[in-house]
Amino acid sequence: MKKSGLKTLIFTIRILIFAGLIFSGFSCRKNSNERKPLSRVRTFAGLAERFGEPFGVAVKAGEIFVSDGERGIIWRVSHDGKMQILTDKLNTPSQIAFDSSGDLIVADTGAHQIKKVKPGGEIETIAGVENRSGDNDGEAAAALFNAPVGVAVAGNKIYVADTYNDKIRVVENGKVYTLAGSTKGFADTADGQAAKFDTPCGIAVRNGKLIVADTGNRRLRIIEENGKTSTLAGNGAQEAADGTLFEASFVEPLAVTVGNFGEIYVADGNSIRAVGRRFFPFVETISNTRRGFSDGDLRSARFNRPSGLAMDDDGNLFVADAENQVLRVFAGDDSGHEISPQELEKLKVSAAEFRRSAEPRWPYDPPDKRREIAGTLGELRGDVVLDEDIWFHNGLDIVGGYGETARFVRTEKVLDPFAVHNFATLRELIRMPTLGYIHIRLGRDRDNQIYADRRFQFVFDENRKLKDVRVPRGAKFNAGEPVGSLNPMNHVHLIAGRSGSEM
Repeated sequence: MKKSGLKTLIFTIRILIFAGLIFSGFSCRKNSNERKPLSRVRTFAGLAERFGEPFGVAVKAGEIFVSDGERGIIWRVSHDGKMQILTDKLNTPSQIAFDSSGDLIVADTGAHQIKKVKPGGEIETIAGVENRSGDNDGEAAAALFNAPVGVAVAGNKIYVADTYNDKIRVVENGKVYTLAGSTKGFADTADGQAAKFDTPCGIAVRNGKLIVADTGNRRLRIIEENGKTSTLAGNGAQEAADGTLFEASFVEPLAVTVGNFGEIYVADGNSIRAVGRRFFPFVETISNTRRGFSDGDLRSARFNRPSGLAMDDDGNLFVADAENQVLRVFAGDDSGHEISPQELEKLKVSAAEFRRSAEPRWPYDPPDKRREIAGTLGELRGDVVLDEDIWFHNGLDIVGGYGETARFVRTEKVLDPFAVHNFATLRELIRMPTLGYIHIRLGRDRDNQIYADRRFQFVFDENRKLKDVRVPRGAKFNAGEPVGSLNPMNHVHLIAGRSGSEM
């Protein structure tokens, strides 16, 4: 058989296997025998009372629970969208899930722990050592995680996406063990201990198997009970391209949940994707892919870093729209409120409010020395000639000397699990909640020597050559602490405002 024919046969077999996986779940329907169409997107909560950063979502008995990573809160949201605080005693809560006892399991990312929140708001630590990162299996009280983001529950097992250890861990009967994952990378394998992930964030259970949003690899992965790991969908390209399982691609899959009919929903980049809503296994986008904030029909609905998903028994799909700071819903009924342009305008932070929120300082020492501004917001950049790109400058360029130490302007903690981009390029950057810093050697001095600061987590290749740097979700930096050194661009490009609301 020719190689092309063999590849086609293998591809067809994988499609058929997945079709069996998808449609075997149709017997697991909940209250309705008919799937309600998700026809419109509405805003469900976060207009009167504001979230800091809604991230994880879980539903129970008609109520929606939302983790707020910025404020350390778990919110209880009633069926009419009213918000109450269940607890405000967490560090940086991320994904959440209910166990069989009705307790809420929380990945408290900033504390490097897995916790339980009781119905009355009491908190118990299940696994991990508070404020201590690491990678140790064993007794739950002594086991170490590295900023875990994802959790899922099945029976007496708690599955954990141990995000910056690039592993999937299990908490069971007071013990922690690694089910799959080794070092950062990509590898499918029958031996879970040899599998590789890249910053896995979302995790869900379906028919005894784990579905993992392997964020850095831009794929959905499947892990079986024995640790065997395979790819469910995605070819590794970074774009929101629909298609069959291995033709489709993802931008940055962050969260995953299983619907009432066994279908899979994915929060990917700035859009919501779905797998298995058709008879033939197919990845499709069910919202607009452009960043923004708008309700309405599915094609026009826009999101801004959706980070959590959950479906209720009535077929409503709830979305934690992190950067827009609201809870949204794909409605199978008349749930939620369709926000108007006037209401949206009132939600925006003005420049005056932004200035009042923190003391001013430059990103250098001394913070009040006169500095030259080389570029401002809105300047036209590029050559205005035929077939050449032009763009508007989106920040403030503050001149400094080559290798000068750049410092954080405000006290903030990292919320985006992928806050660092463009390592070892002139556009290396870190995005904090309200500010971004570009043209920085993050966590390194002018000679590329790394800081003795565990918040900057460096990745090396097999020859111990510096390969990447990550700053985990939940890492907090105070104003004036070093962020890195200036590269040959000789300035900090400072972005002011939340992502999507730069000013």
